[in-house]
Amino acid sequence: MTVSSCGTCCAGARVLREVDGSALGCLRGVAMRQDPRRRLTWLVSCAVTGWLAATGVAQAQTVFAPYQGTGDRVSCALSGPVSVGHATVRGQTPLVPYYGKNEIKYDKFRWHTYTTDHFEIFYYPEIEPHLERVASYAESAYQHISSELKHDLAIRAPLVLFKTHAEFQQQNIMPGGVPEGVAAFAESQRNRMVLPLDYPPDQLYGLIVHELTHLFEYDIIPRSLVRRGHPLWVDEGLSDYMRGTWDALDMMTVRDVAVADIVPKMTKMESYGMFGGRTPYNLGHAVFEFIESKWGKEGIRQFLFSLRKSVIGGGENAFEEALSVSDDEFDDQFSNYLKDRFKPFRDKERPEDYGRDLSPDPEDTRYTGAISIEPAPSGELVAAAVGNRKDQELDIILLSTKDRQVVRNITQGFDKDSGYEYIALPNARGNTVPWMAWSPKGDLIAYFARTEKQRSLILRNVVTGKAEKRYYIDSVDAPESPAFSPDGKTLAFAGLRNAVGDLFQIDLASGKVSPLTTDAFADFAPVFAPDGKSIVYLSRISGNDKLFRLDLASKKRTQLTFGTHDEGGARFIDDRTLVFPSTALDPRKPIDPELAKDGNIYNIWTLDLSTDTLRQYTDALTGNLSPIVLPATKEDEPQRISFITYFKGEYGLHEIPLRDPELEVASSDFGAPGPVIDFQAPLPHTLVPANQKRKGTFDRLFLEGRPPVSVGVTSGGDLFGGTQVTFADVLGDQQFNFYAASISQYRTLALGYHNLSRRIQWGAQAYQQTLFYYGLQPGLLYDSRFLLDRDAAIATRTMTGASLFAWYPLNRYRRLELSGGVFRYNEEFDDPGLQDASDDFQRQTYGRTLFQSGTLVPLGLTFVQETTIFREFGPLSGSTVRLGYEVSPGIGDTLSRQAVDGDLRYYKRLATTGVLALRFRGFRSWGDAPDFFFYGGNSELRGYDYLEFVGDRGFFANAELRFPLIEAMLTPLGVLGGVRGAFFAGLGGASFEGRPTTTDFGQPLNLTNPGSGFRLWDNNTEQVRSIENFVADEFGFPIPVYGQPRTISGFRLVDGRASYGVGLETFLLGFPVHFDWSWRTLFNRDWEDALFQFQGALEGKSGSDWFREPRFSFWIGYDF
Repeated sequence: MTVSSCGTCCAGARVLREVDGSALGCLRGVAMRQDPRRRLTWLVSCAVTGWLAATGVAQAQTVFAPYQGTGDRVSCALSGPVSVGHATVRGQTPLVPYYGKNEIKYDKFRWHTYTTDHFEIFYYPEIEPHLERVASYAESAYQHISSELKHDLAIRAPLVLFKTHAEFQQQNIMPGGVPEGVAAFAESQRNRMVLPLDYPPDQLYGLIVHELTHLFEYDIIPRSLVRRGHPLWVDEGLSDYMRGTWDALDMMTVRDVAVADIVPKMTKMESYGMFGGRTPYNLGHAVFEFIESKWGKEGIRQFLFSLRKSVIGGGENAFEEALSVSDDEFDDQFSNYLKDRFKPFRDKERPEDYGRDLSPDPEDTRYTGAISIEPAPSGELVAAAVGNRKDQELDIILLSTKDRQVVRNITQGFDKDSGYEYIALPNARGNTVPWMAWSPKGDLIAYFARTEKQRSLILRNVVTGKAEKRYYIDSVDAPESPAFSPDGKTLAFAGLRNAVGDLFQIDLASGKVSPLTTDAFADFAPVFAPDGKSIVYLSRISGNDKLFRLDLASKKRTQLTFGTHDEGGARFIDDRTLVFPSTALDPRKPIDPELAKDGNIYNIWTLDLSTDTLRQYTDALTGNLSPIVLPATKEDEPQRISFITYFKGEYGLHEIPLRDPELEVASSDFGAPGPVIDFQAPLPHTLVPANQKRKGTFDRLFLEGRPPVSVGVTSGGDLFGGTQVTFADVLGDQQFNFYAASISQYRTLALGYHNLSRRIQWGAQAYQQTLFYYGLQPGLLYDSRFLLDRDAAIATRTMTGASLFAWYPLNRYRRLELSGGVFRYNEEFDDPGLQDASDDFQRQTYGRTLFQSGTLVPLGLTFVQETTIFREFGPLSGSTVRLGYEVSPGIGDTLSRQAVDGDLRYYKRLATTGVLALRFRGFRSWGDAPDFFFYGGNSELRGYDYLEFVGDRGFFANAELRFPLIEAMLTPLGVLGGVRGAFFAGLGGASFEGRPTTTDFGQPLNLTNPGSGFRLWDNNTEQVRSIENFVADEFGFPIPVYGQPRTISGFRLVDGRASYGVGLETFLLGFPVHFDWSWRTLFNRDWEDALFQFQGALEGKSGSDWFREPRFSFWIGYDF
């Protein structure tokens, strides 16, 4: 199968490539449209190989997010989906022992469908006003791509529409949800396109062209787990090529690669190669333009169909077959093509021409580059948005304008600890517009952050670093680019209402939000004039971003810049002069159209509002962005302009004095106000009401991807394997699952239904599950005279029944789970003879059997909290809480019991990737038929046998220090995951009705406290007699022979058990593999000698030496 990693398309990602050491890919088989300039670092680590690939989601297209770093690990369904009516006990140790964060459905969508010639469009009534134009965009895109490739899709393509990005994030098609940076995606299994509508018309059309091209690619080049793959740049490059346009920041990356002489060998480049962000996409775009220039459009078609042959087998090298060149020849010719194409730009200004880079030094700090900047009113400090390599998040730091030293990080720590998910950035505009604002008094910095469905305005104190005020903006979608008024009482920002971009302002005293513009154009990047009477902003008209001025009193708007180029967000130098980035060229000189396209470069310009004079101050090779004004360093020197630069894939921070301009022209030289030419689809479409209908709940059920396979190994050597088959409707809201798993030879089968269409998610399951544990409990479960080995004492619990369950997410991190059901329950030893003997023993000892058979009707309520931040190796920081209560009332002949279960974890990050991990797990059950809790081995209590501990009450606690040893390993098998080490310690115990079940074979006779019940520890002096040997009675049963009394004093674990040790963890074939060396201890050698005297004597050792021997274990699974 061709599996592509999760694409990230942002010019801004270059500076952040060093944050994680690579351009992180995460979703296999996903083609998500990433708006130019957003970086997504989305760690989706799933123990099930190919599970995400099986979803068939192709390359993600994201909006500009230089560092998103959500890092949430997706807990695969195979880690324990069976809700067996047990609200509290999870059964066997799951392969992925995490509970997961919540994907919340905030809105209730009433889905309808509308069919056109080539699409089945899924929409809800709020979208209907846009339906006709979107249908025309989609059909126009289809005709364009079909005619270019001379190919048609066999079926209507499902096109799922959302009105806004906040609603798009609630989709259930892509597992694990999509972060804010993902603007749209297409998936290959069911050929679905999913996108929001909140883009200007021309950009929305381009988005549809990009995603639809992916569907054509999937149809031409099949995807399969068993087929050869093809490079990421093919899918993404062709999709961008079909749009027929270049974004200025996309072109910047290609021009940078060409002029810096770092053109890769495209025939060899897999995934992202040496690049990050959108560079591989853009290089792919350039490759297809190269193929067209040399072999024509037919060459592109031949190349794609040759790729088809090579992927499905039987075809030769696609370059040789389609283009008649070898791989090396193609690479050389493409490299020469790029260098020749951009040769005219080689002599333009590079960042070094502006002096030294003033952004934080990545060698001396944890910060990478500077992506967006904002000056303090005093000019002494600059706030900069930077990537934080340690946290793998975006941070806002303060830099001194004198020496550019980092003064402080005002967003230090993980974003979740600040009360939001992440710092939100402008969607499609990247760092061409402001990201933050500094208050007039200089004490606060304003920025937007994601909180629940929408964004919140955060006002953070630059001195204390505390968030002084928060305003949850629920009336406007995707607010961005805050700007304080000169008096500091209001704040303007851009946002979306009804999927149209406008300007808004918020009264900071009352929190009231009101619109400033209500036109049909996309308005963004507001900035107040120094007198506070007007606002200058950007508006997208006729396909370009132009500067306008809005008089706040009269609401009159005046266009300030003209022409077919783009401007970026402006700042006031003084009350009559603006500074801003612009892609304008000298309007008085003729220029070749191709050269103009390749030279679409952002430079620093100013506009004198009193004379309408435009001045250009830089002539960059790549691009200069985010200009701000700084005061002169000396009285006789001019003001300074500081701005963001880009070169060799990295962002930097430079400044120039505002002296003689490169160019001076009149604004009228670029044109004058004229009629606005709104974007129109090439092929108009007229809405046909008869083609609209309400979507049925279970319409279009289909196999949801390829069934995944999960594999694990316990520390006891038991093999775990499982798979799941899922059928879902086209929206992923209604899911039917068949789950099958086996650990050792014990199986779990479940058939379930899940309704994910509302905030309250619910489901039902029918199942049969057999769990096993080791009932090696002489004197408790069977006659102590039986000498059994571990495997002879295997006990099973078989449950057959059905359950209902529901989840209510309180927020992103917390939820309530409710379950109820009925099931038949049977516990027994595997050995029938042992079962009969244990039944007799238990009836004689307790008056009843401890193993139960009967019917249970359990009801459970559980609170779950998951704030953990994950990395590829597991938890890094945060906490996990799971508190459950279950009651099974005795109804008629049903069994009755109650149970509580608690799982508490805390992760403290040390340095960059070191972790102090703490866990406490406790269980208690009571009633006529109390439940059993069993644990041991793996990461629960290392050094002891797997599932060695059993009881109706019990606990274990762990403390682990985890640290990196080797980041990556180059082996004959390829590059394997890094190696991490761990020092660990654990403590636990279990009992049944107060009787210890952690007693070992050969328990000594306690002369001081006979029959004292479960004691975790003691430090009193006692006398005991150890077992020295066994003799046979008249029936052949062993009778213990006790030695002389001995005195035991000092602290010791009596019925508790502890261990400590060291471990190594690495990843092999995507699975976490553990090698642990453990030492058991009771903290008292005299006590251990007495307790284990017989076992030690068998091997010629003391009891403590036998007990404390190092034990090695190997297991596969994720650590807690």
